Amino acid sequence: MKINEIIDKVDRLPSINKVGIRLINMLDNENTRLQDLSEVISSDPALTTQLLKLCNSAYFGFSREIGNISEAIAKLGFKTIKSLTFLAVSHSVINDEFKGYSLHRGELWTNSISCAVFSKYLAQKIDYPDIETAFVAGLLRDIGKLVLDEYVGADYRKILEKVNNEKLSFSQAEESLFGFDHGYIGAKLLEKWNFPSALIETVQYHHNFGKTVEEGCENLTLISIVHIADAFTMLTGSGLGSDGMMYYFNVEAFRQLGLPETHEDIENLLAEIVELKLEVKKLKGMINA
Repeated sequence: MKINEIIDKVDRLPSINKVGIRLINMLDNENTRLQDLSEVISSDPALTTQLLKLCNSAYFGFSREIGNISEAIAKLGFKTIKSLTFLAVSHSVINDEFKGYSLHRGELWTNSISCAVFSKYLAQKIDYPDIETAFVAGLLRDIGKLVLDEYVGADYRKILEKVNNEKLSFSQAEESLFGFDHGYIGAKLLEKWNFPSALIETVQYHHNFGKTVEEGCENLTLISIVHIADAFTMLTGSGLGSDGMMYYFNVEAFRQLGLPETHEDIENLLAEIVELKLEVKKLKGMINA
């Protein structure tokens, strides 16, 4: 398998909604004006409708209906609108069937929303300054599966042999067979879409936490959050594919976040995470309605 073949596959993928990409970059710019943001959103009627539907859902519980995008931004703020924009524009590309990973239609979407919610919870727990970025990083961390799916499907037996015979994690087996894993390909995909560097780095290393120091990663806290949230997503059985329980969990991520790391502490945190599954269900309902 040549990496150029995979990168070419990335280049031929349809981009996420172009207005959505522009919005995401505008929302990362602290100098963006509310009026300019409203105008860009309003230029895409479908996105406008989706965002207003999300803003008026029971999830936020406003006493009266939000009637326009300017009001939505004023009430929810740039960071929350950013998370909702990611939800709205990524749904169409993630909510599909991925046979290579044995993911039925909607299962990767369930898995992604779960990891997003769990990442945000962990970010809040440690007072991470940008909980919405943690949400988005959790949402997108497995987006490389969109590209690698057909190759995993074709070589699944070989991957499984490496997992069983060489005691590798699924992502390590991908890297051993192809020269890269779905995290690396996901990072290339986000680079193509000009996403923020913190998201690109987190997606690339969310399964390879052990490489973060030697690679000089700048976003260790965010990577740690998503690494732990990813493990809990698998443990709660949220949209598992064929690779679901074939990953190693690095306890060093707990130390990075200053979280206690005994078995009892981890079990208690997992119990807290399980309680969030109702929130996941609500978010799915908001998007799928």
